[in-house]
Amino acid sequence: MEENDQIPPSDKPVKKISLQLLLPLFPVEATLINNLVAVQMRESAVYYFNGSMPIFMHNKCDIDGFRYITSQLIVNGCCRQKEIVNCFAVSDISVKRWVKRYRESKELSAFVSKKKAQKFKAYG
Repeated sequence: MEENDQIPPSDKPVKKISLQLLLPLFPVEATLINNLVAVQMRESAVYYFNGSMPIFMHNKCDIDGFRYITSQLIVNGCCRQKEIVNCFAVSDISVKRWVKRYRESKELSAFVSKKKAQKFKAYG
């Protein structure tokens, strides 16, 4: 018999594993929404980061994309409504409306404004 077989399971030495803490590393120019999510504008695009990984991008003039991603971040638990309000200086009630709309449809097409939807129908 081997030496390890003679030791009762409760008396076996426990091998400790040290876990490495993953630190969120953001680009220098990024603005933190919270300690996990950041936003950065490069040229004419806005990028959202979870740690160092980009998670979404939209044109800086695309308000519908902005509403969609901020609602998605809130619903997925990545940030709170208050953090979005403080970071982007938007109203509480607007954020609540966007989140409600996201929960109802979960599609980017639901965030297209009525004027823009009529414009697209005219071309289609």
